[in-house]
Amino acid sequence: MRQTKLCFVIDRLALRSGGAERVLIETANALHDAGYSIEIVTHEQRGKPPFYPLRPGILRANLRPANEQRGRIRRMIDRLRMKWHRSEWLPYGLRRLKWLSMHGGFKSRLGRHIDATQPDAVIAFLPPSVTALGLARFTHRPRLFASLHNVPSQDFDNPQRWDPNPVDRSFRRAALDRYDAIGILLPEFQDWFPEHLRARLLVVPNAVQPVRSDLVRQAIRDNTVISVGRLAEVKQHRLLIEAWAYLKDDFPDWTCKIYGIGPMQEELSELICKLGLTGHVSLMGDTREIEKVYLSASILAHPAKFEGFGLVITEALAHGVPVVGFEDCSGFNFIVKDGTSGLFVNGEGDRARNLSKVLARLMCDPRRQENLRAGGLREVERFAPERILALWKLAIHGPTEHAAAKFQGED
Repeated sequence: MRQTKLCFVIDRLALRSGGAERVLIETANALHDAGYSIEIVTHEQRGKPPFYPLRPGILRANLRPANEQRGRIRRMIDRLRMKWHRSEWLPYGLRRLKWLSMHGGFKSRLGRHIDATQPDAVIAFLPPSVTALGLARFTHRPRLFASLHNVPSQDFDNPQRWDPNPVDRSFRRAALDRYDAIGILLPEFQDWFPEHLRARLLVVPNAVQPVRSDLVRQAIRDNTVISVGRLAEVKQHRLLIEAWAYLKDDFPDWTCKIYGIGPMQEELSELICKLGLTGHVSLMGDTREIEKVYLSASILAHPAKFEGFGLVITEALAHGVPVVGFEDCSGFNFIVKDGTSGLFVNGEGDRARNLSKVLARLMCDPRRQENLRAGGLREVERFAPERILALWKLAIHGPTEHAAAKFQGED
């Protein structure tokens, strides 16, 4: 019997440790183990492997030529692109030329690759690939699935996300019409989409990999609050640092460790020094031993403004770490149940002060930590890999097969 051929598309994967990249590789690995033939297609600079390990037998194809030759017209467009960085100031024709200079090669090569390899289904991860696949031309007709991994308004409306060229934002939206199905992370995201697309939406949360129960049971927890995530404005690590200024005197034997790298690293380091928190709050950088971090922590603080789906949150719960975050943060309030697997922080007023008060209540109550730890382990069963894999099969084959698969996480 012929294997079902799947083609995953993402523009960049080499050494990228983000959540969507991790989900792609874990999903590809799981489907490979289930008997599917898998190829991952990228369009990026060459020479670097994926950050996360792939199963032997999964193919990779980089569609970007190793030594791309640019003709005279292409070089002229590139010079214009560099000169006029702000696309909104350009006439539409130049905006479109700029877009073609940046993205046209990916779109064209992807269409040719699909005709050459003839997969049964093509799954595009993240807006750059969703746009390229949605606009690509090919005569072969696979099933097309768009896998989105953020709040839709951020991916499609925010001019600071992805390519700021208004043409790109227009193409992103238009590309969705070509897809047979569109994967979103949370049920609440359905309201953003126009009416004619809502029947194609499929809620596909991220799977939570199980953690050995003996590791969780035997873990020795330090007096440590951790935060894990890119050092960027949306993650709001600044609030956690400011909250710790209220906590340091009452909890001198506790420390706060922030894991991740990003553009705000210098600014956050300066804030730690300014507030006199050196030795109390530490920026730890990236780690490949995050499991050890979770198993030694007592609490995860997640002060983010919003989340598509908080992988960090589910990982923490799976390792027995209760989570504290803001009640108005999507992707947090969907995963965590207040008083069962974590604690909600009031988002009104002084958010740093509010965060410090909730953290203080939990830090001084080991029994409550233990209760929330047990509740979190129960909660993440909603996102067990076998349940999420069934949803992926529905995304791949459509409603005629695996029709019973539907996310029941709200029950």
